[in-house]
Amino acid sequence: MDRNRRRRFGQNFLDDTMAHAIANDLPILAGQEILEIGPGHGALTKHLIPRAAHVTSVEIDPECAALVGKQFADKSFSVIQADFMKFDVDAWLDTHPNAWAAGNLPYNVSTAIIAHLVERMHRLHGLMAMVQFEVAKRLCAEPCTSDYGSLTVLVAAHCERKFLRKVGPEFFTPRPNVDSATVLLTPRAQPLQAPAGFFDFVQACFAHKRKRLSNSLEGPWSKAQIMDAIQQMGLSEHTRAEELSPEQFLVLHGILDTTNG
Repeated sequence: MDRNRRRRFGQNFLDDTMAHAIANDLPILAGQEILEIGPGHGALTKHLIPRAAHVTSVEIDPECAALVGKQFADKSFSVIQADFMKFDVDAWLDTHPNAWAAGNLPYNVSTAIIAHLVERMHRLHGLMAMVQFEVAKRLCAEPCTSDYGSLTVLVAAHCERKFLRKVGPEFFTPRPNVDSATVLLTPRAQPLQAPAGFFDFVQACFAHKRKRLSNSLEGPWSKAQIMDAIQQMGLSEHTRAEELSPEQFLVLHGILDTTNG
């Protein structure tokens, strides 16, 4: 496969030994299916198939889709050649309600794919994803840490999060310049009931991460309104976005939403 094609689709292909280990990390039960994102040359697919009732892979690259379709033609496997971000996940889940999602996600769209799936997490058993190590740290971060941000809050609002394993560049072809990691996201028993505009609000809170919330949010609300909301929550006037839990963001949004801002 030529370099331009790999760059276009964000492809780095996984070593077979590591693929086997990663597939075994998925806590799948008998009778459950897998929706795989981006099988590439089928390194992970090969080890997911024996563990699932059926694997459906969505692959953007026509060459890779044809390759895995032929490679696993005699298995409980099907491939759909499509851009996953344009693939109708909801329609697929309507007919495959007992499924996990999994994949070695293309680095250039990994956060977009995760954001797309976490909103449907209540319809899945969960998602096991390979991402850049730095992204994995953001996904699994806790408040008051440097990796904690708006992506963390979005995912934590819907999911329980678990860091599975760090994967070095030596396990890929071509060898990337960064470390990777796998994470496991599973549905929260009680996901946050976030109203429209909540995640835009969280992004605004983190837009100037070093600033106090009273400064970051000034504009839509007056500083007096923001300070009043912060005080109602028993927080310091010096509070920054990275100090709030997802639940606290929801409370803050609710208080401010009732003002005249």
